[in-house]
Amino acid sequence: MSPSWRSTRAGSGAAASFRRYPEGGPAAKRITASGAGLGRRDFLRAATAVSATAALAACGSHTQDSAAAAGPGFPVDVRGEQGTATVSRRPERLVSVGQYRDTDAAAALGVVPLLTPDLGKFLPGGLSPWLRARAGNHLPELYADAELPFERIAAARPDLILGTDRPSLARDYRTLSAIAPTISPAAGYNKDTWQVTTRRIGAALGRTAEAERLVTDVQNRITAAKKANPGFAGRTFTIGPVVADGTVTTISSAQDASALFLAQLGLVLSPKVTSLPQTSIPGRSQISPEQLDLLDADVLVLTYATPGSRTRLEAEPLFQRIPAVRRGAYVPLDMPTAIALAFPTALSVPYGLQECVPKIAAALAR
Repeated sequence: MSPSWRSTRAGSGAAASFRRYPEGGPAAKRITASGAGLGRRDFLRAATAVSATAALAACGSHTQDSAAAAGPGFPVDVRGEQGTATVSRRPERLVSVGQYRDTDAAAALGVVPLLTPDLGKFLPGGLSPWLRARAGNHLPELYADAELPFERIAAARPDLILGTDRPSLARDYRTLSAIAPTISPAAGYNKDTWQVTTRRIGAALGRTAEAERLVTDVQNRITAAKKANPGFAGRTFTIGPVVADGTVTTISSAQDASALFLAQLGLVLSPKVTSLPQTSIPGRSQISPEQLDLLDADVLVLTYATPGSRTRLEAEPLFQRIPAVRRGAYVPLDMPTAIALAFPTALSVPYGLQECVPKIAAALAR
């Protein structure tokens, strides 16, 4: 597929077909030309001018024609922390500025964003395996998101911008909203459940019924996994990341997303860690080398930022003496699976179940 074309998926289900839409066009070229070499304020004026021109052109059309083009159920308002996004017609061209959950929710509902942040720092190739599996040959283009590429976003001519999963959205919301309606989180960054995000983005896409079916399907998968593993009930776990320098941290809050993921299967976060002092990252506690025994539980789950950090920790005599490690109830997770648990979405939850449930079941059987 040529890079000058992107796609959106029409309908839902495995049989849904893809339609293509050109990225270029006179409006996109005008914005790009205006944005080149200009400051942020000048770019905003240019983007707003293009939006205003489009709005005036729309006002000149017959009201009935405009209503027909909008489609049933539109316009729709999606209220959020930063404001209300009014989506005037069924969106076909999306841009995601959120890290994981925005892109996943849209793709799960059949519309793959044109642009999405590059997650190469955490995931090989910058995209999750579950998104690759869903999007197939219609992958989004990536951008480094330390500073949002506003000119590139505007040139993509989005109908809708997804920002529920961006921690710094408040800073950029006005700029993004001048380009296209922008959805912010309902309760705040990292506070919305994957069910809430799926339903809100489903409403914006005019796919409310599909979103509800998707939520039900994923929840049924969780229930089925729990039912298939009754031995999980009441068994304790610890889980946490080991960073590149070898520092060991463990999740110490039962409200953390990864802890909640495992709790849905009947597991219980070990009381040994729930009273530990937390680091600057809420819900996490640092474990010193002398305290590695605190990680012991019926199953010990760790993930590693680098292969070297895993090699060093597993070579530590104190780590090797942990009862869970000695009996083989230690599960090292790869980074994609850890992210699937830590940032649950309608796409990542099934992947996480598939990858971690058999490993935990085997560990608990030892």
